[in-house]
Amino acid sequence: MAELTMVVPNLVSMTQLAIRDPSRWPVVNSVMARSQGVDSLGQAGAGFARALGLPGDLGGLARYCYLHDTGRNPEGGCARLDPVELGVGPRGLFLASACMRDLHREEADALIKELAPLVTEFGWHLEAPVPSRWYVISAEPLRAGLGCPVLAEGESLTQRLAGDQSGREWAELLNEIQILLHNHPVNQKRLSEGRSQANCLWPWGGGAVASLEGAVCPTFWSDGDPLLSGIARTLGKPVLEAASLAEVRLGWLESSLISLAAVGSMEERLDTLENRWLAPLATRLVPPFACTLCDLDGYGFRMGLVDWWFGWRRKTQAGPVQ
Repeated sequence: MAELTMVVPNLVSMTQLAIRDPSRWPVVNSVMARSQGVDSLGQAGAGFARALGLPGDLGGLARYCYLHDTGRNPEGGCARLDPVELGVGPRGLFLASACMRDLHREEADALIKELAPLVTEFGWHLEAPVPSRWYVISAEPLRAGLGCPVLAEGESLTQRLAGDQSGREWAELLNEIQILLHNHPVNQKRLSEGRSQANCLWPWGGGAVASLEGAVCPTFWSDGDPLLSGIARTLGKPVLEAASLAEVRLGWLESSLISLAAVGSMEERLDTLENRWLAPLATRLVPPFACTLCDLDGYGFRMGLVDWWFGWRRKTQAGPVQ
């Protein structure tokens, strides 16, 4: 039986926000009310692993992103070391902005130039094929890091660093990075312009890569997610571009995996999920028979589309199906 899996970064926080305003996000609330919960598996690659029919976690997610951004596999250990903004709150430092998509090429180059001597002391090489996605390459394997920053937005950095041995090993380096970036001219200029400051780096996606042998390969769709692109490329499969469900060709016999990029504010991402992706399921009966909406770590909701569709139709008293 064909299934549709949609991987939505930070779905946990998005659904918590949707509950507060059901009139703005009625379809998201309907999905939560009429579906079965799916537990988190604890790791950022678990949502993809489950959709591919693989146990546990994919591990080493940075390598897949690097493959997408550069067209080649990294030589040696690889981890993401992304520029982020830390803020100060009642619990100390917290992750205020997990993705610096407005970081310009010249800004990224200037920050990397400042950090290069420090990173070199560790025997690493720092590069940014995309201004907002940085990588550290090492001859030796690198620790997994602090977890995907999208899943940690708003959390205390102190708690993350103290959470496990991997976090504590990164703590010394991150402290030195903060000192170098705090008063950097790039950040001073961004502050004067009312833009987020790249005042720290966030390590994640390191560690060993799990084997993809035996993976069940659905049709891959994405609106620009580099992680899914790298996974598909490793499997020798294409990723089809789609900005909404209307552009996705769903079949009764062929399963599909859709990955949404984390772009915009939480409200903007909820609007996109509601209007571009879930609303088509609520307005017309489309294949396949089942849909799983999940976060990167596997947490989410699973529903039979036929039952949900008829329930939604009765609730809204919609007219004839178009």
